[in-house]
Amino acid sequence: MSLSDAILSFAEEPFDQLPDLPPPSRSIVRPNFTLGLSPTPTHASLSRVRATAADLDDTIAEVRAILRTHGYTGCNWYLGPSSRPVDVAQLLAARGFVPASEPPFEPRYTVMTLTRPPQPLTPAPGVEARLVDGYDEYVRALRAGFKASDMTDEDIAHWVAAAPGIWRHASGIAQQTHVVFVDGTIAGFGFAAPGSVAVLLSGSAILPAFRGRGAYRALVTSRWAAAVAMGKPGLAIHAGAMSRPILARCGFEEVCTLEVLVDPTLR
Repeated sequence: MSLSDAILSFAEEPFDQLPDLPPPSRSIVRPNFTLGLSPTPTHASLSRVRATAADLDDTIAEVRAILRTHGYTGCNWYLGPSSRPVDVAQLLAARGFVPASEPPFEPRYTVMTLTRPPQPLTPAPGVEARLVDGYDEYVRALRAGFKASDMTDEDIAHWVAAAPGIWRHASGIAQQTHVVFVDGTIAGFGFAAPGSVAVLLSGSAILPAFRGRGAYRALVTSRWAAAVAMGKPGLAIHAGAMSRPILARCGFEEVCTLEVLVDPTLR
């Protein structure tokens, strides 16, 4: 597999290639799926679906059993062109699954990649993006970014409660969080999760008061610089409706589309 093919494969289905996090987060990798549990029990993600039409119900039951064992009440299934069976989205819809709609999730994402420096490289006046400088700034960035994402106060509290363990985790993934300032005030954050060949931009958001100033583009540039420093000069992202046009202007290219369906029986 060439480097470009490896980046495209990572971009569509990255989650089994990323560093694991301490409980309550974890990745559960099975032959027929990858299940990611976040710090909040309302957010889990299911990807790399490799089922058949005949055993899809068994796969659904297996996922539900794991989620209920761990106390999770929400799970999004991310379905791209590599998912199997090829019509899995339609088969799940026929079983009552519905498009994701509750913030910060969307029913459809565009998988995009960048393998050359983003444009523009110079931040706008008054805008600075960089890696977080210590635990306190990490938590402040989390609070700002999750508020910007319209996450509930309860879900934010779960993330903040898990923050000490994530910060101390051996993977060092929390230290790869980027923060952006506008006129000296924290305006948002951007996660960066290194994979084998590229870095996943695994979530970012800008507070409404600071949008339109180039803060999001500055976060992209900051994470590109970090990826190059790690020897992984490639970025991948599952882009939502708001970020997609900005990323296109930065030079990102579209790879494919992911449909996101929610299992309502967990609620």
